[in-house]
Amino acid sequence: MMDKLNRRYAVRGSHGGAIRSSAGFTMMEMMMVVAIMSIAFGTIYKSFEHINRSTTTENVKAGVQQRVRIAVDFMVQDIRLAGLNPLESPDIGIQDADPDSIRFTMDANFDGDDDDTFEDITYAFNSANGSLMQTNHLGSEVLIDNVTNLNFTYLDTADQTTSNKDDIRSVIISLTMQRPAGRDEEISRTYTTRVRCRNL
Repeated sequence: MMDKLNRRYAVRGSHGGAIRSSAGFTMMEMMMVVAIMSIAFGTIYKSFEHINRSTTTENVKAGVQQRVRIAVDFMVQDIRLAGLNPLESPDIGIQDADPDSIRFTMDANFDGDDDDTFEDITYAFNSANGSLMQTNHLGSEVLIDNVTNLNFTYLDTADQTTSNKDDIRSVIISLTMQRPAGRDEEISRTYTTRVRCRNL
């Protein structure tokens, strides 16, 4: 009986707790911990990378859409005034009507000619550098870049397509812009609207 009690007390420490081995973790346990931590960190990294890529893509989408809309609205405001001619001067209106460019004049200051500020305007697609160009009395300048397509469709009073500049009463503008959005991804947005030429 005493031998059993002595053996029981020999196995327990002075505080009554079981005596633990001081050998530490085995190599197998360490490898398992490292493997689990690697998987966890890899998952966290991929999640952050996905969130970052999605945020970049959404920001580029919003930026492209906003720039396309602003550029089209800019053209709409000017084209709407094409042919403004309160003094009924000759040769004021649509001057050139091509699929990727339009030139028009107006008498915005009511002086009887179209030679003044912003009275002779051209919008054209420059395929060489992928830009929308605006030309006026100041010369030519890039309105926006990264443009892949600009198309003008001209309609007459019956809303039929026409190539005769004297029959044009409204213009459909379609502008496409494309920008890179991260790793091998391109964002493309097209904005199309119709503008009625009030003075034609």
